[in-house]
Amino acid sequence: MNKFKKMFRIASIVLLAMVTMTACKDDDDTVIPPDVVLDGLYITGGATSMSALASNGMMKKTRNEVTQTERATLYELYIPLKAGATGFNIVKVAGSVQTIYGPVTASWGEISQGTTDEPKVPFQRGLVAANANKFTVPTDGMYHVAIDMELMKAVIVPVHWGVIGAATPNGWGASLDLTESAFNLTTMTWSKSNVELRGGDWKFRYSNGWKVELDTVLDLGGGQKGVKINTNFGGTAITTLVPGGANFVNAAPGVYTIALAYTLGTGYVATLTKTGDLPLTNWTGVQCDAVGTGVSIDNAASIVDPSTWNWGRVMLADNGAVPTKVGDKYTWTWTNIVLEANEGFKLRTKNGVAPPVGGANFDVGFSAVTASSPKVIDLGGNLGVNAKGTFTIKLEIDAANSDAKKIIITE
Repeated sequence: MNKFKKMFRIASIVLLAMVTMTACKDDDDTVIPPDVVLDGLYITGGATSMSALASNGMMKKTRNEVTQTERATLYELYIPLKAGATGFNIVKVAGSVQTIYGPVTASWGEISQGTTDEPKVPFQRGLVAANANKFTVPTDGMYHVAIDMELMKAVIVPVHWGVIGAATPNGWGASLDLTESAFNLTTMTWSKSNVELRGGDWKFRYSNGWKVELDTVLDLGGGQKGVKINTNFGGTAITTLVPGGANFVNAAPGVYTIALAYTLGTGYVATLTKTGDLPLTNWTGVQCDAVGTGVSIDNAASIVDPSTWNWGRVMLADNGAVPTKVGDKYTWTWTNIVLEANEGFKLRTKNGVAPPVGGANFDVGFSAVTASSPKVIDLGGNLGVNAKGTFTIKLEIDAANSDAKKIIITE
């Protein structure tokens, strides 16, 4: 090899090394592997671990909570963000063209209290446009960032995970918070040990909300309007986390360790580890009510639902709303309860909260129905009847059989 060629080769290697180092370091000297940038939307900036576009910061298309189907212009990413003025931007890549998006100052702001179903934490929402303004967050933490490219609206929501549902200690009334790990730009965890998880359905939910509203007026057809972001995970199995998916169903009551682990670029992985058996439940003295729009106003003893459910009317069971007991089986009865046609209701612990002593919080619907009147129907998992009438309802819990529940409705 002649001297000129040798010098040219050395210079090329040095130049390649310099380019690689530039692309693989951020402002904090965090090493980022070389990446191929495809067309799409990306989050990048000083608030993240990425100073340049990288696949780890690529946003994904997601479901519109209104229809629970994927919306072509709706994107989201769960991502740890650092507080401070350096902030971040959303960048659209289309071939060789890159467009930087930031908040529209006049319309962007903090929402201190959203609607009933929105997260119970302050969050940011507003219009976005092609500009260099920075999105910023007030504290270090995990955030849910979502944008609709048709509406040009975005949200940034603090994420604090918990579990909620009939199987969990707080029932559907409130989330059981998971313990959050220390802040980290690439990996975080949320977990809870010694959780008494009973038979029934449940979900992961963050910051005590079900959805975040981007829009409420966009006509989607079929009477459906708006664009909203799911703030919960469900699915057919805990190994498959689906935004707004069907409830998980716990078929093996016990004491569990529940955990969510997040890794930048791959998202969340959930684990559910049984560590013990539940003690035999004592349901003595636990009050139950029937709740929903299916509970008719014609029931003289019924009242407007005073609980956080805010769903129709409630009517306590007979016998001071407490059960009778034979062996390890407990039975609550509603005699001559008037039910409205084609309206839903459920049976639950009084007001949907855990009793002061004994038992555990629960609610139950159509899945527990056995040997009942043919007028009893399934209304999306809720109980219902197809013709208005007077019925007798019996709810039985078998404490010796992992608190298995049975509902019998007769005329």
